Amino acid sequence: MNLHRAYIWPLLACCLLTGCEKIEIDDPENNSGDAEQIIPTSLGMGSQLSPYTVEQVMNGEVESGERWFVGYVVGSTHTTMKNALFTSQTTYTSNILISMDSTCQTTDDCIPVELKSAVQKQLALPFNAENFQQCVMLRGQMLQYFRTNGIRQVEQGYYLPHFDISLLKSAAPAEWQERHERY
Repeated sequence: MNLHRAYIWPLLACCLLTGCEKIEIDDPENNSGDAEQIIPTSLGMGSQLSPYTVEQVMNGEVESGERWFVGYVVGSTHTTMKNALFTSQTTYTSNILISMDSTCQTTDDCIPVELKSAVQKQLALPFNAENFQQCVMLRGQMLQYFRTNGIRQVEQGYYLPHFDISLLKSAAPAEWQERHERY
């Protein structure tokens, strides 16, 4: 009987110790603001590899729900788009303005982006002045913001310094591209 216990307890301990492994599960509710920094390969589909553009948001051509967006950070605003500041020297942390033109100086060519508190230090201009006029990837929803189409509820995002969005092509289906080329 003692011999039986001498073999069972070490075997049981081995099984328990080697069978315990830390498993990480992706949590869609994780609000840390961290996102894997994937460089997009095309535009127009709302995914991280093919984010929506500022023009698509302006025209309301975005599917509902959380999607990925790309643009250049060109400023921020307070309370209304009439108060837009196209500078890195701002104190507004709750939003940024993005455009497809990194030198944008007009509200006609940019959209407002609401930054949730989880990503403000990571994305807002007061904390990231060096990223003024740099490319940014954002995950949020297209909704009305400051009485215009914008991006709200942004909880994930990252900068792509020196990335040139103009090098990307639309990811529209081939038949759309063919139809567009004919006309």
